[in-house]
Amino acid sequence: MGQKVQDILKKINYIEVDMDIQKQILFSIPSADTDEMKKTVKIIAEKKAMIADLREQIKAIDPEEFNRILVFEKASEQFRKLTTERKFVEITSLTEGEQCSIQPKEGDVIDCIVKAKDEAGNFTVITFDGKIVELSKEDVIA
Repeated sequence: MGQKVQDILKKINYIEVDMDIQKQILFSIPSADTDEMKKTVKIIAEKKAMIADLREQIKAIDPEEFNRILVFEKASEQFRKLTTERKFVEITSLTEGEQCSIQPKEGDVIDCIVKAKDEAGNFTVITFDGKIVELSKEDVIA
């Protein structure tokens, strides 16, 4: 990933954090204060437009990287959905100095970005290629 794409992703991240703050502000505004609500909704809409513009810049600079980002966003969304359906008791993510992997009884080690263990002992991982892999506790070497 090029430095320019990384810089744009950082900007997107900052804008998303600011947008989340604006959403919290919106929910705290008294319902009678419609002018303030409209102003905050407008700010949120502007931030969404800024993110859309930055994403288009990434697409223009590096279409391949843009497609990889879309794959990971889809995997992340699928994982978030799974967190509403299952109770994960342990979540490990790839961090600097710490690896994230799982060893199936059959096959090679699966390196991952996120590994989650549910209360039944089954695992769900997001791989480096953006796939969601689910393994039962019986299929994993402890």
